[in-house]
Amino acid sequence: MIRYTLDDPELIFNPGRQASFLALIRTLRDLSGKKHVTELSFRDKWLDLSTESGTVFENGWYAPPPRGTAVLFGERLNFDSLRNRQNWSGDTVIDWDNGSLYAYSSAVDRQTGRMGDLSVTLNWGSDHKTADHIRNCHEAVLCLFSRMESVCTAADLFRLSGEVFKSHHLLSTVISRTDNLPSNLGHTFESIPVRHDAPDLTEEERTALSGKRRFLNAGAEWSFEPGLQFTVEPQLISETDSSLPKITQHYLVQARSDGFCVCNDIDFLLSQYGLS
Repeated sequence: MIRYTLDDPELIFNPGRQASFLALIRTLRDLSGKKHVTELSFRDKWLDLSTESGTVFENGWYAPPPRGTAVLFGERLNFDSLRNRQNWSGDTVIDWDNGSLYAYSSAVDRQTGRMGDLSVTLNWGSDHKTADHIRNCHEAVLCLFSRMESVCTAADLFRLSGEVFKSHHLLSTVISRTDNLPSNLGHTFESIPVRHDAPDLTEEERTALSGKRRFLNAGAEWSFEPGLQFTVEPQLISETDSSLPKITQHYLVQARSDGFCVCNDIDFLLSQYGLS
């Protein structure tokens, strides 16, 4: 059984991600319609609101990009890797009338030392082609979730994802600098012992978190033990229309003894910015 949760206290299984999600909602609401909002100003406000409650560290574990967070606007959505300097947040200004946004945060929970990554592509305006593309990507990911009960290993899920995306005329283009295989669907959410009173992670702690990950790729012959948290984060492009942007929908999944629990924060964001 697939369970979805947004705000049920008994089913919030990643407080760091929850903090990042709520801060993104606030940032969008606070900045929407304002003039001269740059990628950098949006990113910094998002980070400030994320850390306001003290739930997450000041910066993320995945760096570069600076602060472990990236926000890109408009045509810059078709990036290859956020590790590359040209894909770091800059002075590009958002178009609130007919724009799009990619947001990524690699937040880490201060209490558990667990990753709380979140990323998503959002869109608003009158571009129906892009809206239809986002809707198709969303339907493809939900179709994958509906068939997850049939998989036994992470490699099974990776192979199934390729079949599902192909049936929707989509291709995932994830590029990882740390995975030993060229493509993957996501990775496990890991945790390490951290200093709860520290404002930020050390470089050693960031490296330790990154190195513990297991990737969901063609060679991942490991099973989903109960309690395991992992991402399903395809970066999808259309196989039939190269003019359409790359779309990311980064879901958090937790394996359970009776199935999988999928956090529906991405569904909520898309219902507000992308699917309407």
